[in-house]
Amino acid sequence: MVTTDSVYVDGKLVGSIAEIVANSGNVFEPLKAALVAQNELALGGAQRTEIAKREVTIMGDKSTPYSVLKRIMVTCSDAEYGKVSFAVVERERVAT
Repeated sequence: MVTTDSVYVDGKLVGSIAEIVANSGNVFEPLKAALVAQNELALGGAQRTEIAKREVTIMGDKSTPYSVLKRIMVTCSDAEYGKVSFAVVERERVAT
């Protein structure tokens, strides 16, 4: 999940948007490590899943800068996730 100021994997903070922006490379290593660990945890003792079948969904707000999303996508790919999807978090509407 990508919030206005942080990135989480399975509810655990992995870094801030500022850290991703300041990162000199395209891969954000703390995110990659969390994704790899999540994949290993999900598989347990099972055989590793084919890269093409590994899926990750990036949940975020439409105000997330594209440069941040791009680095997150590249990191997901580098962590060997073959399917990357987006889900936009809708804001609650105020009843009138």
